[in-house]
Amino acid sequence: MKKWSVLFLALMLLLAGCSGQASLVRDTVVASLDHPNYDYQTTFKLSGDKDKLFKLAEEENDPELTAILKALEAGFKLTGSQQDLQKAKMVIEMNDEQVLRDQKLWSGDQKASLEVLVDTNDVYVKTPLDQKYLQLSNNIDTSISAEEMKDFQEKAQKLTLSFLKKYIPKFGYKLSQVKNHGKETVKLPNGESVETTHLSITLDMKEIIQLLRYIAEDATTNAEVKNFAVDFLVMTGEIAEKNDPTMKMTPAERRTQAEAMVTLGLQELKQWLETEGKEYTPEKIVELAKEEGIDGLNLTLDYYIDQNKLTVKQVSDFSITVNDETLDAKPVTFGFAADTLAWNYGKATAINVPKAADVVNYEDLKKDDKALEAFDENGFLRAIIDFSLEEQGYEADLGSMILP
Repeated sequence: MKKWSVLFLALMLLLAGCSGQASLVRDTVVASLDHPNYDYQTTFKLSGDKDKLFKLAEEENDPELTAILKALEAGFKLTGSQQDLQKAKMVIEMNDEQVLRDQKLWSGDQKASLEVLVDTNDVYVKTPLDQKYLQLSNNIDTSISAEEMKDFQEKAQKLTLSFLKKYIPKFGYKLSQVKNHGKETVKLPNGESVETTHLSITLDMKEIIQLLRYIAEDATTNAEVKNFAVDFLVMTGEIAEKNDPTMKMTPAERRTQAEAMVTLGLQELKQWLETEGKEYTPEKIVELAKEEGIDGLNLTLDYYIDQNKLTVKQVSDFSITVNDETLDAKPVTFGFAADTLAWNYGKATAINVPKAADVVNYEDLKKDDKALEAFDENGFLRAIIDFSLEEQGYEADLGSMILP
């Protein structure tokens, strides 16, 4: 699924039922389904009582942990583009790479960064220090062709979007803390300045729990949710059958099986809500959390929405407050904040895959020692490659270590 589909599915679950000021956020979710953005820039950083976290690290006499916390405080910048379901590009850059320099994993004047290109089943990664891209391929033994997988992805996306368009307008949860901050101008990385309406929504621990409970209760009675789950199971069963003939069924048998599985799952969820769920009220869960040293959870979402009801900027901050007896600097509030800018709604960005001469694949590394020279020995990608080769050279392991 496209990046935006996943992001807006989460937004839908949180905000689609908002009334009053927040109804504009619901409208932007709907508008974005038909007009996805293809370019974005997001910064991630540590938020909360950073000084207390540094103090805790220093009290433990752990300079490496302190360096990591400082890197997290400075944050990461992720800049990306999406061409279609098969092609995407992103560059992940550290704002403070001192921790890598201290470990001899980065050198030179440039900031530490990793470029990632995705082309169907292939992933290419490269840092500014390297001469070539490292190609990581999906070598899973499967009889599913690239064309069949592409067809599945397109059908899955179409099914999901159809479901969201029906579900979003009817989602009825009402959020309690919504503010309209008026008009603000947002400057985008492409040089454009956009006039927007700034809305903010805040959810505390109790309301997050109430929201999750509402979603669960709604799922047990909402026909759209059940139909979507059944249709999606049927689709995944069909694609799985192509890889495993023992799973072969007639269309009628597969749908009957999917309906039985979804019905059973919803019945079990409903039973829990009517029994244990009544005991574990939002107030009870908050009380239990505090007994375990969690004083609070907070999620703040800021939206900057243009005249076309599209979100060109979103700021999110999720934090947790811990008040544990083992902590000397209590209570401590920490979390992560994300600031995302989005543009090129409905305009796909062309992405070029590296030429063969600019690529080293994993087999090259295992067969030719000179192939390793394409990756700077003072860079973190070279260190990961060296480690992976020492660990028998499993490409899947290398991929999981590199990719977020």
